[in-house]
Amino acid sequence: MKKIWILIVAAVFVAACNSNPENQEETTNNEDITVIKGKIDNNNDPYVYLTYNSRTDTIKLNDNGEFTSNVMIASPTNFFLVSGNYFTSIYSMPKSKISFSADKTDWWNSLKFTGDDEAVNNYLVDHNKTVQLAGINSENFLYAKDYQKFASSLENLMSQVQTKFDNFAKDKGEEYTEFVKLESERLKLLEGSLVLTYYTPVINSNKTIDAAEQKINSIISSTDINNPEMIQLHEFKAFVQNMMGFLINKKIQDENLQITTVETYANLYFGTIDEYFVEQTVREELYYSFIKDFTAYYGAEGLTEAYNTYKDMATNKERLSELDKVFSEFSKLAKGQPSVNWSFSDIDGNNYSLSDFRGKYVYIDVWASWCGPCKRELPYLESLKTKFAGKNIEIIQISVDENRTDWVNLMQSENLSGIQLYAGGWDNDLCNHFKITGIPRFILLDTEGNIINSNADRPSGNIETVLNNLEGI
Repeated sequence: MKKIWILIVAAVFVAACNSNPENQEETTNNEDITVIKGKIDNNNDPYVYLTYNSRTDTIKLNDNGEFTSNVMIASPTNFFLVSGNYFTSIYSMPKSKISFSADKTDWWNSLKFTGDDEAVNNYLVDHNKTVQLAGINSENFLYAKDYQKFASSLENLMSQVQTKFDNFAKDKGEEYTEFVKLESERLKLLEGSLVLTYYTPVINSNKTIDAAEQKINSIISSTDINNPEMIQLHEFKAFVQNMMGFLINKKIQDENLQITTVETYANLYFGTIDEYFVEQTVREELYYSFIKDFTAYYGAEGLTEAYNTYKDMATNKERLSELDKVFSEFSKLAKGQPSVNWSFSDIDGNNYSLSDFRGKYVYIDVWASWCGPCKRELPYLESLKTKFAGKNIEIIQISVDENRTDWVNLMQSENLSGIQLYAGGWDNDLCNHFKITGIPRFILLDTEGNIINSNADRPSGNIETVLNNLEGI
């Protein structure tokens, strides 16, 4: 199970790597440069990733586990540094010279900052350490069966971090006025993300807990979500993602909405952004970030309205050009465009290519044994195979498991029927052509190998009706 901190404080990087990892040279004599140095012992990860101001720099460590990052910032800035499964928050005033050291055998107890801004950064270490050691991954916290047990654990954690923050603000508040203002909001993001993470499975199962919803609504209304300064906080996007999931699920339940297409869902999603995020800079940032997320998982289909809205508001021409290229690439996956002629082998080593099924419709399931949503679709897919046996369609499952044994074991334990193929990971013609970065992914092709839908309905959804309506099925 992946650690929950990934969901809470390690949201996906919001920009591609911008710097050349070989070109981080030491220029500490330049007083206009902010310098962040680090030394990480017992480290097997060759790079660290430093996120700030909507960009991520990739920085190569030397043989001693040391690195130096030189950046230009015009105002106090929040950074987020990741090394493998470890992370730290960093706060820097312009022109600061910051250093830290850490040992991966005991990350939180060894992590220490020196130099400029050491007080604020060691406060952040203490804060993050408190969160990490709070047992949030336990049955007493996020996996508590009883909401009151979760609420008690949450209250205890928030009391600890609030006390640490109050002590820091008392001692250093006058020196770090802007940090203190934003940090009070960051604590709300933390609390909100934890409540939302706990409550998401509840609302997804069509249940409600009034006390939890009251808490969530209180946090949303009291948090300054339309403050542009919030964008620089690494936790902000994660909070907004969780918040959007809650709000949209509530709308679907309360208004009995039927979400049958990506376009319907996208319009609901971005319409909810418009409803809650009215400040121009924040709204533009969220549109850009979530359009990228949507295209990565669903493709560009259904995003026309959101994309046109973004183009009308965009002030960053570089980002607009980036999205133009993305949408241009996805035009190759439109209905009627040819699929790549992929080729994979089954468990016995027999090779199959798309061209082998010419003359038949092809419905593809891209999946993996470790993927929970993929496995939930398996009973529906087996039922679909039975219903369409003998008809002019081939239903094919292609695993992107990197471990072949995992694929074989699950395939046999679930007694999966039909054509089962092994891709051996993500780097292959099929995944690259269809830009598959999330699974399960279902693809429907016509009898000539052309695309009908590059992001087709799931077996648990409306695909049976779609297939029955195909000509000559």
